[in-house]
Amino acid sequence: MGGRDRVETATKPERREAICGAVFELLGEVGYDRMSMDAVAARARASKATIYRSWENKPELVMEALTQRFGGTPEAPDTGSLRGDLLSLLTAACTVANGDDGAIVTGLLTAASRNAELARTLHRVLFEMKNAVYETMIARAVERGEVPPTADPTLLHELIHAMMLTRRLWGSELDEEYVTRVVDRILLPVLRQDA
Repeated sequence: MGGRDRVETATKPERREAICGAVFELLGEVGYDRMSMDAVAARARASKATIYRSWENKPELVMEALTQRFGGTPEAPDTGSLRGDLLSLLTAACTVANGDDGAIVTGLLTAASRNAELARTLHRVLFEMKNAVYETMIARAVERGEVPPTADPTLLHELIHAMMLTRRLWGSELDEEYVTRVVDRILLPVLRQDA
C-alpha cells in the first residue's frame, strides 16, 4: 500500500475514530506530556506516515480527538427556569468530570499551562465551541426577567470551568450537593447582580 493510500485510509471516519480513541487511551495512561505521535500510531495500528501526514503536530491530533469526543455545540438545557437550567447543565458537566474523561481533560488543562498551542486548542474546543450554550441560557433568563440584561454568559462559563477544575484538582467529589451549593450560593447571586 502506497503512502497516498495510507493517507486516504486515515481520512476514513472509522480510521480517524480509531486513532482518536488511541489518543484518549494514551492520555489516560501516560498524560499529554508523555504521549507521543509514534505511540498513537502504534496503539491505533496505523503507520507513522499516516499519523504525521494527517496531523502536523500533537496539539492538532489532540484537538481532533477532543472535537470527536466533546465537539460541537450541545443543546442548552431548557427547564423553564435559570436555576433548573444551571442545575441540569452543571449536573451533566460533573458527571463527565467525575469519570475518566474528566481526569484526561484536567491533565490536558494542566499541561496547557506549559504549552501555548495546546492552550489555544483547548480554548477552542472546550470553551469557544460551548459558549453558545451559556449565551442561550442567559438570553432566555433575561427574557423571563430572572436576571438583568447585564448578566454575562462568558463570566458564567468561566466561573463554572474554574470551580470544576479546582475541585477536580483537589480530588473532591463533584456531587449533587456541590452542584446545588454552587448554583444557589454562587452562580445565581452573581448573575442577578445589576452591573
